[in-house]
Amino acid sequence: MLSYVAVGMPCGVLAAKAGMDPLMNFVLGLTFLTGSGQFMMSNLLLAGIPIGSVVASVCAISTRFSLYSASLAPYLQHFGKPQALAISCTYSEEAYGISLGKLAEGGNWTWRHALLLNLTVQFTWAISCALGAALGSVVDIPTAIAGFAMTSLFVYLLCTQSHTAGNVCAMAGAAATVFICKCVGLTGVAVPLGALVGMGAGMASALLTHEGKKATTLDDATTSRGIAGSDNVAAFGNATRSNNALAPNSAAGSDNATASDSSTPDALALKEGDAQ
Repeated sequence: MLSYVAVGMPCGVLAAKAGMDPLMNFVLGLTFLTGSGQFMMSNLLLAGIPIGSVVASVCAISTRFSLYSASLAPYLQHFGKPQALAISCTYSEEAYGISLGKLAEGGNWTWRHALLLNLTVQFTWAISCALGAALGSVVDIPTAIAGFAMTSLFVYLLCTQSHTAGNVCAMAGAAATVFICKCVGLTGVAVPLGALVGMGAGMASALLTHEGKKATTLDDATTSRGIAGSDNVAAFGNATRSNNALAPNSAAGSDNATASDSSTPDALALKEGDAQ
């Protein structure tokens, strides 16, 4: 929880610079579940970005919660609908990660534990934002220093992510889009457009990777079936050659058996009787 205080207070300072008082920060922190969205909102407002672009930017970076909900939904089916709704409406990124891990382990993590964790995290964040706003109203903290807290947060999140092809493509697509927009003077749409391009690039890379793995698996299965078929043909050929090799031996054995039977005393007596 101390990490929330360390990040929440700069968020409140930045919001105070944008004109929000401590009460507004507390209510916003308690009801707005994405801290990065709060940082972005304050930074864009301070930069004079139109409100439409601010809303679009915050909505774009908040779409990740739909993926969180999709991965959490199968585990919430074990709870009642009111309990599942309460958890879904209050979880944040950190609380989501903890609850998902506990539920996946199949332990005694109940809906009460998940809801209590969500509320504790949200109240800690809201109080930290309110304290930061109160501090920002009496102490002149440079906006660049307070605003860097969001940048450091994203740098931290980026470093902790697995360096998969999808993540690299998303990062490169977003960075390139923002850079191009800044160069051509499209400052107002740089961030939301960069977020959309980054998400699209990451999803496309993940889809291509998934299709590539499916194709590789199919090729491996086809190769395995081909090898198995070749082995069966070889085994059949070997069996055929073995049967052909045994056939003369069997015929010779039959002739020898007939000759042996003809040389027995009974066979000789029978032959003498026939001769007389």
